[in-house]
Amino acid sequence: MSTDDPATDPPTSELGDPEALRLLATLVASAPTNLEDPPRGRYEKPNYRRTADLLVRAARGYGLATRVFDPLVEGREVGALHGVPRPNVIVDLDVGARETVLILAHYDVVPVPEDEKPRWHSPPHALTRRADGRLYARGANDDLGSGVVASLMALKRLAADPRPSPRNVRLLLCCDEETGGEGGVEQLKAHDDRLPPGDPARFLVGEVALIPDGSPHATAGSCGVAFLDGTFDGPVALPAVLSYGERLIALHETAKVWRSTFASPDWPDHGAPEPVITGRATLTGFSLGPAPGAAPAVGPARLVAARAETDAANQIAEAVTVVFDGPAAAVSAARAALAEEIRAPFRLAPPVATALTVPDGSLALQVIGRSAHGGYPHRGHNPVPETLRLLERLIARGLVQAQVRAPAAFAVDLRLVPEMTLDQGREPVLAEVRAWIAAEHLPAKIDAPPPRCRRGYALPEGHPAIARLDRLLHEVLGEGGVFGEYGGTDASSLATLTTPGGAPLPALVFGSMDRAAHIHEAEESVDPRLLAGIAETIYRFVRDP
Repeated sequence: MSTDDPATDPPTSELGDPEALRLLATLVASAPTNLEDPPRGRYEKPNYRRTADLLVRAARGYGLATRVFDPLVEGREVGALHGVPRPNVIVDLDVGARETVLILAHYDVVPVPEDEKPRWHSPPHALTRRADGRLYARGANDDLGSGVVASLMALKRLAADPRPSPRNVRLLLCCDEETGGEGGVEQLKAHDDRLPPGDPARFLVGEVALIPDGSPHATAGSCGVAFLDGTFDGPVALPAVLSYGERLIALHETAKVWRSTFASPDWPDHGAPEPVITGRATLTGFSLGPAPGAAPAVGPARLVAARAETDAANQIAEAVTVVFDGPAAAVSAARAALAEEIRAPFRLAPPVATALTVPDGSLALQVIGRSAHGGYPHRGHNPVPETLRLLERLIARGLVQAQVRAPAAFAVDLRLVPEMTLDQGREPVLAEVRAWIAAEHLPAKIDAPPPRCRRGYALPEGHPAIARLDRLLHEVLGEGGVFGEYGGTDASSLATLTTPGGAPLPALVFGSMDRAAHIHEAEESVDPRLLAGIAETIYRFVRDP
């Protein structure tokens, strides 16, 4: 088999189940992308139904009971769902046991923006096995591999085991996790809240919840997240846009003082700033233009448009594209100044790909950094702050027009440490920015839509469930230690839930997202041996005393 063969047949033996590879390839090809861009009214989830149908067929083929809950059909307050189907698949292995293990996974994946596509060495929605033994594709790891397929393989094995399972298992395959869980786990919670305690129709009922959506070690604390949208009431001059962007960048100074008691899995060898999890605020989104009007015949160059090349608020873009027009000499001078002013590790280059329309006769350039998951800014080099700095320098040098007015918007990925409630993080930050807007008399707004935000989750590190998971991961994968989760997962959505006995529901995060996984980035991949290990860990957690 060649280096870049589609990973369909024959199956790779490391996965432990011949069906696992075929199922993962099919799910990846269904491309269940999830894009939400509230400032522009974009809610694009075109393939949810197709993926949900595949999941139902697979689970029923393993002899498992399934049902689909789509809040657009069965829920309330459906106006917030913008008419977009949000099917969630509930899979049950009910053996009549006294205890139930919940497994919470998500099937939605972040989009592949135009700028990212040239950096893939194989089609992002075609699972490809390479010479290094890894499987490459969007969602191969997060979370189609780590959560969906690994969990289904564990349930398939439990259902086929001649020994009765000592515990019931309910697997919740949800949508919308990448944008805050609005149509997914949050709708499951809303469904349950309308029912009395103990009602058998409730979805989120169990003694423990496993969330295979993390790194291959035990995680007892998961960061909260708030996606902030910074917009203007109408077109504004470039200096006002840059000033607002700089204020949003400064939110990191507010957030970084938040400190967790949980150890950082990225310290000291993966760029983390502290030995423990800290708060973060990352300016991930930036768009400007297109500026109206024709190119000037004289004077400085004009910034026509700009865009951070990502469609996901929780993603640091690899590049920001800027487009200039104007007199040839002025555009040339702006280009020379950008090359002179840019600082390492960033670089300047013509765009390989961009989602912007570049008018004839204009100049398009990209400020290139290094992409990363928005919750892990220390793993990337964010080109948005560098781009804003460069534009400020060009205006100060008189090389770019300051007064051209254009629409603009920003997005901020705000991460709370696991111990914080949402109000402890989101509300002070919003108040801080709104006070600045008022003092500056800008026609600007800041919002953090509640459905796209969630609090942190913190489980006592000595909890017996986390100790048990830590032991199993050490035995199965050779990984030990209890950490906090930087990126945040659906664990935070379970923070207020209880077990049938009234105790706080323990939510345990782990998974196959090792250091080579490149989650949310070009070349996302998974080690099939880790997938098999996650399935084995789930199986043993259910079966072992």
